[in-house]
Amino acid sequence: MNLENVRTRHFPPIFQTYDWRSAALYALSLGMGMDSTDEEELPYIYEGRDQRPVPSMCVTLGWPPLWIAEPAMEINWPRVLHGEQRFELHRSLPLGATIRASHRVRAVADKGAGRGAVLYFDTEIEDAATGTPLASLTAANFLRDDGGCGNFGDVPAALSTLSSRDPPDHAIDYSTSGQAALLYRLASHDYMPIHADPKLARRAGFDRPIAHGLNTLGIACRAILKLVLPHAPHRLRTMAVRFVSPAFPGDTIRVELFRRPEGIRFRAWAVGRQTLVLDRGHCTISDG
Repeated sequence: MNLENVRTRHFPPIFQTYDWRSAALYALSLGMGMDSTDEEELPYIYEGRDQRPVPSMCVTLGWPPLWIAEPAMEINWPRVLHGEQRFELHRSLPLGATIRASHRVRAVADKGAGRGAVLYFDTEIEDAATGTPLASLTAANFLRDDGGCGNFGDVPAALSTLSSRDPPDHAIDYSTSGQAALLYRLASHDYMPIHADPKLARRAGFDRPIAHGLNTLGIACRAILKLVLPHAPHRLRTMAVRFVSPAFPGDTIRVELFRRPEGIRFRAWAVGRQTLVLDRGHCTISDG
């Protein structure tokens, strides 16, 4: 990694227009609609039922180009993994809007030569017409081959651990299809090729394309809407999670929820492989 080029990389604002069809496609990419009689999920996928976006759709808005693949960055980009994601909603997402997304590299935490580095990336999303803030996002990307290049910036506080001994207050299983990553990349505009191209997935160390971590985050959001916030997506304010292992299209994902004074804690498993895929999850909810 060329730390100086990464640190000074300028990102022009990105404008994106989305509508009710975009919101429905995102919900479908999370598996909503598998049960066509589910009255609670219908408003996320059908414009005839007071449609509203799934709150976690904010992570798909204003997606930047694959800048880590630019030669000047000197990043071994096929080996980069999404490590963490955090978002805060400043208001409920409108069903349709033109948004303005501003991006910046926030920090790099160098773990040392041979141990990789973590790159933190901030995004601010606002309504382009009014300037109203909609969401703030922070992503952490693990650059597995780029340690030893130095540190800079303000590293966010670590996500707190979640005891593996506590039984969940709620749990739900969601099956995913073999096409899940191909559908999600169209809904999200995240075209990282390890989610579609078997050759590049093998180059990255996987025997087949992996699911997007943000897709699994969206599945956790789906579980929270179902089990904690039925008919009240406007109350979801923040989510944060660590991606500990990749999920694969076709996995059955079990989301476990824990009610705590500070909010909802969560984690998720790929059931058939007995593999933890999400950990240290945290979600805050407003009163009304």
